[in-house]
Amino acid sequence: MNAVNNNQRRTEIDLIRGIALLFIVVDHVNGSVLADYTIRNFQLFDAAEVFVFLAGCSAGAAYLAMEARDGASAAGKRLRRRSWEIYKAFVLTGVLMLLFGFVLAMCKIPAPAVRATEAPDFMAQPVATLLQVIGLARQPFVSDVLPMYAVFIGLAPLAIRWARAQPLAFICGSVALWIMSPALLPLLPSSEPRGWSFNPFAWQLMFAMGLLARLRPDFVLPQQTIVRRAFTTGAVVVALLCMAAAYLWMRPHLYESWLPAWIPTMAFPLPKQSLAALRVVSFLGLAWLVYLAVRAGWVEQLARFMGPVVQIGRHSLFCFVLGAVVSVGIEGLTYGFAGGRPTRPVALTGDIIAVAVLLVVGGWYGRRKEARKVAARSKLVSA
Repeated sequence: MNAVNNNQRRTEIDLIRGIALLFIVVDHVNGSVLADYTIRNFQLFDAAEVFVFLAGCSAGAAYLAMEARDGASAAGKRLRRRSWEIYKAFVLTGVLMLLFGFVLAMCKIPAPAVRATEAPDFMAQPVATLLQVIGLARQPFVSDVLPMYAVFIGLAPLAIRWARAQPLAFICGSVALWIMSPALLPLLPSSEPRGWSFNPFAWQLMFAMGLLARLRPDFVLPQQTIVRRAFTTGAVVVALLCMAAAYLWMRPHLYESWLPAWIPTMAFPLPKQSLAALRVVSFLGLAWLVYLAVRAGWVEQLARFMGPVVQIGRHSLFCFVLGAVVSVGIEGLTYGFAGGRPTRPVALTGDIIAVAVLLVVGGWYGRRKEARKVAARSKLVSA
């Protein structure tokens, strides 16, 4: 029964992560129509929080499974190898972004992705720019989440031991590091004065919460019915308030005429780099409601009808790199076709192509990889 439950949980996590990756793709296509309907339009966070939280949850689950099978030492080594794989994926993604931006610039396509991919710097100083990417000092368009992800996975074995033994001290330490994160950011190598797009000293809080949710659910989840009901009521209130705030945030003309200027200034903008507190609160409110949906079996039922999306989430690193290429490629196509910012019909066509490519290629890659695993197991059995 535990094996079945663990498999179901993995499928549910893969589905949610697959949806988050689709959101990341369309959110990074300038002019996208579907980007108007992703999570960032309805809450005060976006798919990045989902991706990092689930990375922590998956790292904890993978460590526990490997530890039970091969021991703690082997589990730690596997996570460190995974960290190296993520770093290589970052370098590949960064180089691809530079090359795609270079092609768009050479074709004189007026897409914002040209500057976002840092192609002008690459054209001016190709060797220095590539060395900066390898050294993590430069993190081109979309690829910027991968360096901190690699750091988190590499340090996960240490974090896991601490979280399992002292969950309260672990989360308090994570919160303290998050509070100090703006002062620590300058310690990281960066070609930009503002530093890394994702401050890992801040975003480790999201990863840590994912780890703790998987490793110590007894510590995270309330046991008493009355407390659980209070959590649910609070989560609904937070989700509704954040939905209203997100709606107003994107439509300042609705409140500028009557709301005192200092009120929105206190809350907005919500800095993503340092993981603003309101982003964390918004995420936690919706995360609790999603957890209830998972417990009720709704997410698992949905996963049965969304197999290709589950495959995207299951093979997230490959699909992340693919999605980065698709984002830049589709933006270049739509801007090139329109000769500037595309009309909504052109942009929507680009969105459909982007999602279709990710579903088809991601699904094909997943099936191919799983078929290889089955073949490898068959050879072992026959031997």
